[in-house]
Amino acid sequence: MSELKIVATIVAKPKFQDELLKVFHTVVDETRKEDGNVSYELHQDINNPLKYIILEVWKSQDAINLHNESTHFKAFVAAVEGKTDSLTVEIIKKVY
Repeated sequence: MSELKIVATIVAKPKFQDELLKVFHTVVDETRKEDGNVSYELHQDINNPLKYIILEVWKSQDAINLHNESTHFKAFVAAVEGKTDSLTVEIIKKVY
């Protein structure tokens, strides 16, 4: 199976932006250490500074599943709870 990619889009509530930025840095740093992770990058929308996109590349669905069970990812999920206006996650694969 080819690599899988995830596009996670998070729009922070304004009063939590600084707090969430620290949370994002922690999850990025810890996730990059995972064996199944190829890349994990945090981006910010240039037109909406409250909108963050995490672009992820994984070796397999199994690697994603392990990541979702990791302590740092579970801490991330708990830390963003109620502090975002929206959060979407799309898992994609290259077809051409």
